[in-house]
Amino acid sequence: MSDPSVALALSAATALVNSMATDAWQATKALFVRVFRRGDDDETVIGAQLERGAAQLARADDLERVRQVLIGSWQLDLETLLRDHPEAEAELRAILAGIEPQQTGRTWHQTNIARDHGMTYAAQGGNVIHYSVNQPPAAPDPSDEER
Repeated sequence: MSDPSVALALSAATALVNSMATDAWQATKALFVRVFRRGDDDETVIGAQLERGAAQLARADDLERVRQVLIGSWQLDLETLLRDHPEAEAELRAILAGIEPQQTGRTWHQTNIARDHGMTYAAQGGNVIHYSVNQPPAAPDPSDEER
């Protein structure tokens, strides 16, 4: 397979798996079932495989590991589809154009307030942010005092 086809299969598989935990999952699943119908795949079987992957992701203890395994599996299936049905490339690109902005356009909002010499520890998207307001001055170190 050509590098662009491999890259397209990887991008499509990544978008597919990333959408499994979103509100757009059912719509995304329907789009991919339609793409896979080009082959000899039964849409009921493909739909069940997609749902099994979404369920595995939902139950995962190691979310990133399961995500990577699912992406790899769907990438291989998409590479095979593109090799056997090169005309599916345009449809896959159209699907990606529709779902990638939804995934990257996600906005998170968080409000954290520290009062009365309090501290706030906040995490979002894997980042831990420490913010403190009006911390009282540290007590003098007794070893620094003159004797």
